[in-house]
Amino acid sequence: MAVAEKGVYIYANLLDINKDGRIDMISFLDPQGRGIAVAVDRESNGLMDQIHVFQDVTGDGKLDMDDKLLIEREAIKLFKQKDLKEGQLKLFIEDAGYG
Repeated sequence: MAVAEKGVYIYANLLDINKDGRIDMISFLDPQGRGIAVAVDRESNGLMDQIHVFQDVTGDGKLDMDDKLLIEREAIKLFKQKDLKEGQLKLFIEDAGYG
């Protein structure tokens, strides 16, 4: 019997709002298309400087700092990638689970 994967899939929509060729906003969605979070690079310097989390993604049934830290971690990983282009990515987050 195979061991089931623990974690969840989320979608990251990568957006270049000011059309400078760099990703400056990432919206995160659950598989049903509901908003999870938005991470923004307001200064277009490749560093996230604002984040808003709307949904429990740690699976503990509450929206708290753990959810913010999980999304922040994933957003920072994405913003650090220099070759990002606008579009959508499907991400598997092992330490997450919808509450």
